[in-house]
Amino acid sequence: MNILCVTGRAAFWEALRPAFAAQGAELHLTPTLDTALAVIADTPPALCLLDLEAAAAEMRAAVIRILTLNAAVHTAAVTTLEATAFHDSMEGLGMHMGLPLSPGAADIERLLAALRAVSV
Repeated sequence: MNILCVTGRAAFWEALRPAFAAQGAELHLTPTLDTALAVIADTPPALCLLDLEAAAAEMRAAVIRILTLNAAVHTAAVTTLEATAFHDSMEGLGMHMGLPLSPGAADIERLLAALRAVSV
């Protein structure tokens, strides 16, 4: 299972690479949404994880760009919003979940379990 993470924090996510591998996922990093869109157009990942340090409106716009390109790509985001506010902000976009700013292995396990549940 391929996971594409859009982030300016490559070193942070590199440290979590073993957590993805332990769940049978391969993590790919890209620094910008535009680069991610090119990857999605060529080789769609199972999930695009957005770590954009963006406000909810910007995050929503990014997800819409991904869905417009390929609606089959699942999305999740790193966010400071609590679960209810995240859901309300992203309602109707089918995002899996919000992750905390510094997710750990347990968060990655939870994210990939949710992805597997809808990919069956």
